[in-house]
Amino acid sequence: MLRVGWFPFACLIGTLMLVAGSAIVWNASPYWGRNGNQIRLRSIGAVPHTRLRAKVSAAPQHLWPDRIQIPKLDAVAPVVKVGTTSDDELDIPLDPKVVGWWSPGARPGASKGTAVLAGHINYAGVTGTLSQIGTLRPGDRVLVFGHDRGRRRRLTFRVTGVRTYHKTTLPYRQIFDQDVAGRLALVTCGGPFDAATGNYLDNVVAYAVPAGHRVHPLTP
Repeated sequence: MLRVGWFPFACLIGTLMLVAGSAIVWNASPYWGRNGNQIRLRSIGAVPHTRLRAKVSAAPQHLWPDRIQIPKLDAVAPVVKVGTTSDDELDIPLDPKVVGWWSPGARPGASKGTAVLAGHINYAGVTGTLSQIGTLRPGDRVLVFGHDRGRRRRLTFRVTGVRTYHKTTLPYRQIFDQDVAGRLALVTCGGPFDAATGNYLDNVVAYAVPAGHRVHPLTP
């Protein structure tokens, strides 16, 4: 299992969206019964990848997130700040109906960096709020609510692309890149479920940028 101390974002591979191997966990993937190879190879739209070399101040519309809404999925969830555990692992909320914002990264709406919002696909028989992000398409809206300097704000993002990565080849540096123009990365598990290890084999990532922004894609 990779540690945060080795690389700030590497913990995603070993710990992000880990479904416990307990008998009480409901081991049904939303993709169960479909062709696992098709799900793994799914690649829709573009990964926004505009590089920002110079120091950039945060946009005036950035916020501390506390709620997310994805209209296409009829999904709404509270967002809580998360960091790492004492073992240097990403500390995702156990409740699959709660989404964790990785606070060492960018805030949603910042001019620079990736704001990572992650949640379990399911846990103890409860389906996660982000479980269906793999079905999103470019142009779908993601609404993030929160506060900045004492004022409530709502930011609108548009999905640019969705990728499904096998966990053994997860491009975590790309997903958590903090040198790109501001964007969101919504992350959960997906693909086939491996009953022997108690883990899903893939991670699903939906990328989004502030509504109205042009996308400079990294297409692979």
